[in-house]
Amino acid sequence: MSDGRVPALLIVNPAGTRVRSGQAGEVTERLATQLDLRVAETKGRGHATELAAGAQVDGVELVVVMGGDGTVNEVVNGLPGPVALGLVGGGKTNVFARALGLPGEPMAAAAKLLELVAAGARRTISLGEASGRRFAFGAGLGLDGAIVREVERWRLSHRLHDDSMYVMAGLRALATWDRSKPRLAVHPEDGRAPLLGFFAAAANGDPYTYLGGRPVRATPRASFEGSLEVLVGQTMSARLITRALAGMLSSNPLPGYPGLPILHDQSTCRLVADVPLPFQVDGEYVGDRTAIELRSLPGALTVVAPLPEGDEEIGSEVGSEAGQAEP
Repeated sequence: MSDGRVPALLIVNPAGTRVRSGQAGEVTERLATQLDLRVAETKGRGHATELAAGAQVDGVELVVVMGGDGTVNEVVNGLPGPVALGLVGGGKTNVFARALGLPGEPMAAAAKLLELVAAGARRTISLGEASGRRFAFGAGLGLDGAIVREVERWRLSHRLHDDSMYVMAGLRALATWDRSKPRLAVHPEDGRAPLLGFFAAAANGDPYTYLGGRPVRATPRASFEGSLEVLVGQTMSARLITRALAGMLSSNPLPGYPGLPILHDQSTCRLVADVPLPFQVDGEYVGDRTAIELRSLPGALTVVAPLPEGDEEIGSEVGSEAGQAEP
């Protein structure tokens, strides 16, 4: 440490939604009052991973990210084990930070981070891994990958980036998805027969995402201290999906819905498709895939965050983990 302050690196993505609003300077000044701070801006895709990978060599004990979930994902994929992660928002949704109980607004997040650093607050959590790429909160093959891909296309065409984009992309994906037969086989870790489906989503924590201010709790039993929850989309029925989404957005979500079984507490899981399907990791489209090897990485990340509150009981069990797909 320098004069008793924690050596820290602030990685800023200048393309982050809230970074573009001019808050990066204010956040930097606030953090520098209590941290021995260096600042680095990302210069393109993958640069945050390189910056994080060199942190330990440079004597950094804390890497702070100001950017969206994509930037956080890059840092998580480069961060050396002994170095802690701090989050100060900067993106549109900030799923990972909010799921950890941290503010999404950068100045509030910076103040909270300094408070937690001063208190020595650290939380050790698991990460997910999808065919070698780590993820903090979620990964999906199929429908949600298609939604993210569509949203990214709209961003590139400079359309307005707000929650309506995700709604429109979701409706488009549902309307155009191949319903002829399930293209995906999800192989549980216990060797049971695979579940056939149209899409799958692996969650490392709860909620899976947010729609505006509302959490989407697709896998409410997921925990950052546990293994993966894998939701299998065995239905493309608009009625069943709409009903399930309403439940996931409610204050009392169920641990499963008809046509959408969840494989609980999976240390490993394999996804195999007979055609390439769009794949997303932590809300970033990373290409089309036919096979994904999922793995839980216990205790892989130390993050500056409040400890979780006591577990709350979630809804009553419904449905079965097996069954045939409903077109």
